[in-house]
Amino acid sequence: MLPPAAFADPAVLDWEIENLYGGWVCLGHGSLVAEPGSYLMREIGETSVFALADESGTPRVFLNTCRHRGSRLVSESEGSVRRRIQCPYHAWSYGLDGGLAAAPHMDEVEDFDRSCFGLIEVRSAVVAGLLLADLSGEAPDPVAHVGDLAKRLAQWRLPALARAGTRSYEVNANWKAIGENYNECLHCPGVHPELNALSDYRSGNSQFGPGAWCGGSMALNEGAETMGRNGHAERPPIAGLDPAEHSSVYYYALFPNALISLHPDYVMLHTLWPRRVDRTDVICEWYFEPDTMAAEGFDPSDAIDFWDQVNREDWGVCELTQKGVRARGYTAGRYSSHEGDVHAFDAMVAERYLEALD
Repeated sequence: MLPPAAFADPAVLDWEIENLYGGWVCLGHGSLVAEPGSYLMREIGETSVFALADESGTPRVFLNTCRHRGSRLVSESEGSVRRRIQCPYHAWSYGLDGGLAAAPHMDEVEDFDRSCFGLIEVRSAVVAGLLLADLSGEAPDPVAHVGDLAKRLAQWRLPALARAGTRSYEVNANWKAIGENYNECLHCPGVHPELNALSDYRSGNSQFGPGAWCGGSMALNEGAETMGRNGHAERPPIAGLDPAEHSSVYYYALFPNALISLHPDYVMLHTLWPRRVDRTDVICEWYFEPDTMAAEGFDPSDAIDFWDQVNREDWGVCELTQKGVRARGYTAGRYSSHEGDVHAFDAMVAERYLEALD
């Protein structure tokens, strides 16, 4: 497994923020910035970025930094503006395309060219409904990054789904510990008895293909129709799924920070945001068919409440792991036969460590 320092050394996290989170990172679902003026703000280490939908509804990503004196422009994680983003410090304002629209008292400044002081744009892309950003500007092609996983997300109609709920968490654990935990269910019988009653922890089936991802399927037990409080789907399945896919849940980790769970009737998305070596902010969101959400009596609480409980159970054991790996004298363990996807996740981390050493 990864050495303890990978979870406990602040210098390692600093390197990861610069190098792993400096490439393609999932900011969230594209639907959150589909209307002109809607925005989504995220913090990647010390760098804050926001996606802003332009006049055509196309999201563009910018540094959350005013070009005058560097003030943060946006403080809320989500929101909308009518026509401009205005700096709260000296009132410089920017259009939805990022261009400088107004700069008080700069007309009298010699050789001041407004066209040179628009917001600094960050390379971005929307792939299979996921909004991605690349701070480095040099990451490989985003379609290649998502790889074959894009086909699965498109099959679940992810770009067309709409958000019905969100939960945010502060977890006192390293982001990789959360990623590892997501990629195995060996812990499910003891930690998640309600989940294990709906899906046997031994039913996992790993999948493989091009792209920076890992994961696979777990079968629903007989009589279970979805992951929810009672296991019964109160909603129709997502349109176009094969009947065989109505009896499984698919769990994928898109490196480095997106955990995507495909259920027969909804999709759950986690995004991981490291704050310290021993703290990660997690945003969890639930997406459903718009027609399903518009139906009379639509209520997603069975899925949201179920996973909110499972999430909190996961955070508890991740925090125990974080405490344990810091012990003097601890050395990394060995993977069991039920931790193949944990190994795949760790391998994506380790490969990047080795690239840096080379």
